[in-house]
Amino acid sequence: SCKTMVRALSPSSLVAPSSFYTLLLLVVATLLGQHPEGPLRVATAQNTPAPVPVRVGLILDWATKVSLAVSLRRRTGIQMAVEDYYAAHPGSATRVELHFSDSKGDVVGDASAALDLIKNAQVQAIIGPKTSAEAEFVAQLGSRAHVPVLSYSATSPSISPTQTPYFVRTAANDSFQATPVASVLASFGWREVAVLHEDSPYGAGILPALADALQSVHSAAIMVVDRVPVPSGADEDALDALLYRLKAMPTRVFIVHASHSLAAQLFRRASKAGMMSDGYAWVATDGVGNFVDRFDPEDLDFMQGVVSLRPHVKYTNQVKNFSARFRARYRRENPASNDDVLNDATVTGLWSYDTAWAIAVAAEAASVPGPAFRTPQNSTARTDLDQLGVSTTGEALLRAILNTTFDGMAGRFKLVDGQLQVAAYEVVNIIGNGAVTVGFWTPESGISRDLKDGSGNAARQLKPIFWPGEMLSPPRGWTASQNGRVLRVAVPVKHGFTQFVGVVISDNSTKPKITGYCIDVFNEVMKNLSYPVSYQYMPFPDSPDSYEMLVDQVSERKADIVVGDVTITASRMEEVDFTMPFTESGWAMVVATEPDTSGSMWIFLQPLTTSLWLASLAFFCFTGFVVWVIEHRVNPEFRGTPSQQFGLIFYFAFSTLVFSHSNSSTNHLIISIIQ
Repeated sequence: SCKTMVRALSPSSLVAPSSFYTLLLLVVATLLGQHPEGPLRVATAQNTPAPVPVRVGLILDWATKVSLAVSLRRRTGIQMAVEDYYAAHPGSATRVELHFSDSKGDVVGDASAALDLIKNAQVQAIIGPKTSAEAEFVAQLGSRAHVPVLSYSATSPSISPTQTPYFVRTAANDSFQATPVASVLASFGWREVAVLHEDSPYGAGILPALADALQSVHSAAIMVVDRVPVPSGADEDALDALLYRLKAMPTRVFIVHASHSLAAQLFRRASKAGMMSDGYAWVATDGVGNFVDRFDPEDLDFMQGVVSLRPHVKYTNQVKNFSARFRARYRRENPASNDDVLNDATVTGLWSYDTAWAIAVAAEAASVPGPAFRTPQNSTARTDLDQLGVSTTGEALLRAILNTTFDGMAGRFKLVDGQLQVAAYEVVNIIGNGAVTVGFWTPESGISRDLKDGSGNAARQLKPIFWPGEMLSPPRGWTASQNGRVLRVAVPVKHGFTQFVGVVISDNSTKPKITGYCIDVFNEVMKNLSYPVSYQYMPFPDSPDSYEMLVDQVSERKADIVVGDVTITASRMEEVDFTMPFTESGWAMVVATEPDTSGSMWIFLQPLTTSLWLASLAFFCFTGFVVWVIEHRVNPEFRGTPSQQFGLIFYFAFSTLVFSHSNSSTNHLIISIIQ
């Protein structure tokens, strides 16, 4: 009886009994004495058929010691993802089978590995390869064979799912981080930047999106003064030559887009060149931020103060549990490995985990059958590419992958146009032996200190940043260049009215003193520029045609600019460009001001001057004398003693001011005229 029960529960006689009822039937059959290999075993096998295998190829790089360590971590993480999925879904009708292949670290090796997986292993999907250059050719092979190629690390926009329909990017497109980089630069008011990018499809792919983002930033456009391609295999001398050329420029803000290994070499040489000191600002893309945990402590010493970005991942309990299980398993499977970086809870590691999980979900949702390829009927096939078959399950599996959504380790797994969407980017500052989060960027809110809704962060600023040179204040972003050309500014020499432009040449000094309103305005404009400009004033001698000749200095390229009271005329506008007038031209009159006395009762006396009063008095006296001459012969009232007649003349003159005369006059016409 015991022996019969053991045989009934053995894997050779029963295919994966997974339910309580199956086990109960076995026990009952044993107790009744029925043979365990009879009809009961057949019925159980029919109820729980074997899962359909879904073959998935995994391209890894075993060429170097560093790539081997990374590949071992990726292999372990992907294996754990497949096992975790089927542990959570024990009744799945499909089961992912992983097939590994070595790329040998180059494009040809990747193509050979992909060709071997498709032709010989007949895989129905491929995970990998690592770089964008390698993924481009493998994606072409996948599109030809209808085998989906999923990459969790090929982030360059140079390879697009729209051009290669069977390529799926389960990572963030590099172009997505162009706007966050521009927002970080704009938050500090920088207006010029130099870009250092890896000379590869990965490094050059971000440039178009970055240029557009810098030009369309919300505050003001940021100018890219130089783009420096850095060879991936550059030695120290080549890096020094590039860095010293940038050091001679006024710009002190640099964007670095390179792989973490090349970035480590670049910052090491930048520190040796004195470019990791006070006044410099370095902003790196996620090629640095995603791999902070992979840098040696010595490399981090040369990167102190660097600001970088990386896709935001919330470290939930699920992620922490995965990290702990990963460390334990990695140590168990690789006891001889001296890799001390055993925490694979990085963004790339979590993306690789979610990629394997997505394939398992899609295979189950699409009910993908076993591998099947249609071999081309071509008698003239001469190479393996000509004999490459076409997968009959690839189209259904691709469609299921693109429609797969779930809450993964790295966040919400959702593909739009064949690419993973990132909800937020994290801004980190490299300090000490790690990175400190100083803010976040989201499409809805832009730059902010945290991701909490309603945080009240109206300033949209980052937390305090530790800049190169152990500085807490942000660098101004530029410095005066000793090698730059000096701007030649011509000014007119005038012998009068020097309030606008005045040139004083002293015998004790070789440098003239330039003053005036126009000079003050020009100096303030130069101070408020976002970049330094060295300039020198050039006095132009006075002559009858000095202003015409002064304007000709610009058109003849003898001077770069003219500052002064130059009138804008039609003929001059045909030769040079003028700024908008900052003061009105034309004639004006300057008069002295007097206090306002409009409220005084004696205001009517102000127009009457002394000479006017004397003239009026003389006129009144003359009028009285004329009347006396005419009237004293015929009018007895104008007679009497000489003193009476003299007084009558003055009385008659003053009385005309206020009233009509009461004296009788025989000549009414004269009196009427006088009145």
